[in-house]
Amino acid sequence: MLLVGLPFFFITRSVLATELLPRTVQLPGGATTLTTMRDVHGAVMTAITISFLAGLVGVFVMQSALQADRRLVLAGFRPTQVLGPRLLVVAATTVLVLVVSLGVTALSFTPRQWSAFALGNLLVGTTYGLLGTLAGAVVGRLGATYLVLFGAMLDLGVVQNPMFGAGEPPVWAAVLPGYASGRVIVDGAFADDFQRAPNSLSARAGWWCSFSA
Repeated sequence: MLLVGLPFFFITRSVLATELLPRTVQLPGGATTLTTMRDVHGAVMTAITISFLAGLVGVFVMQSALQADRRLVLAGFRPTQVLGPRLLVVAATTVLVLVVSLGVTALSFTPRQWSAFALGNLLVGTTYGLLGTLAGAVVGRLGATYLVLFGAMLDLGVVQNPMFGAGEPPVWAAVLPGYASGRVIVDGAFADDFQRAPNSLSARAGWWCSFSA
């Protein structure tokens, strides 16, 4: 119920509560586009919702299985045999959250490129899902839940959010896990065709995927 119901509340409520004020957004390729704060909020809330829920799933899947997995390893199972099914659960749930969130987004906001928009949100969900599994194993369920919540809000909701500042993230935002996927989301939401980022967006995306794995 949480994974399916929360996107409706988060995304729809946020979009409807935002005024139709004009907003200039900096695209990854260096161009600018004029849109509205409501559309920007719709695109950003989709990413925040997916990252938080995927990270939360990672936290609870790993936390609920820690003791049992240790016993399975002691019983002779290889770590990859134990960890693989947990990651499959996280991946399947991330896809579920992605599909539901994109469906809810379509009710109030239409990205220019659905494929790029969906890819960016899949990347951010995968990144935070993996970070949630790591946080759940290291700092416990409660601490990891707060880390995922505040991490997603600060990263995607503030630093990467084109609603603030000049419409593009600051230079230091590239060190955060949501940077690469956030730029792909902005590109898919507001550009007519895929933009090549001048700061090696693809390399940063690959670096973060490797780090998370």
